[in-house]
Amino acid sequence: MYPIFSFTIIRHWFFFCLWVMMAFTLSAQEAQPVRNKTSSGIRAGFNGSLIYPGFRGGLEYPYKRIEFTRYRGKKTPKTRIKDRLLTTEFGYYHHPTFHDNLYLLFGYTLRRSKANRVYWEFAPALGYSRTFLGGETYRVNHQTGVVTRVRWPGYHYAILSLGGGPGKAFTPRLSGYSRLSVLVMAPSNNIVYVRPTLEAGIIWKPEHFLTTEPRILTRTKGKKK
Repeated sequence: MYPIFSFTIIRHWFFFCLWVMMAFTLSAQEAQPVRNKTSSGIRAGFNGSLIYPGFRGGLEYPYKRIEFTRYRGKKTPKTRIKDRLLTTEFGYYHHPTFHDNLYLLFGYTLRRSKANRVYWEFAPALGYSRTFLGGETYRVNHQTGVVTRVRWPGYHYAILSLGGGPGKAFTPRLSGYSRLSVLVMAPSNNIVYVRPTLEAGIIWKPEHFLTTEPRILTRTKGKKK
């Protein structure tokens, strides 16, 4: 029996999604400015351990912002911004002699920014993982003794990602980030697989790209003087 999602199908879906992202970006360059709207972000970066390289990238869609201002007498007010974002990400890593892992995640990011544009974020996500075993794999029919080669051998997993880390907004449209994550894959071969990963990359917000109007809440503490 062949896997439900073959590597060829996954590859076609990946390039289709990439084409859609490029189409949105090109169309956004011709769009007229829209007030009170925020662009979605495209994130991409290295994701893996020091010896198991990979990548992770996708989209983040802002839908809520909390602006918190604390007044401290005659001192300069202290401002904090909390953003809430919905995310969709593709990930991949290569573990030599073991497997290649391709996964899709849907997540929720909690990001807290300071006035100096440094931020911290926590990003839980759930999704689907498909591994591809290294080397050739064969299946034996014990009734007939027939040996057949398995195409694209591997396993299907439900995957949980928990991670967080610091970042820095260099400009309103470009940020850098780092994140330490743990990938937990639920059993399809009678084991639970856990892998820590380190991620570092950039977040780019093209002008007028998948614009949204996030809900903005303002909160204050203390009194102005």
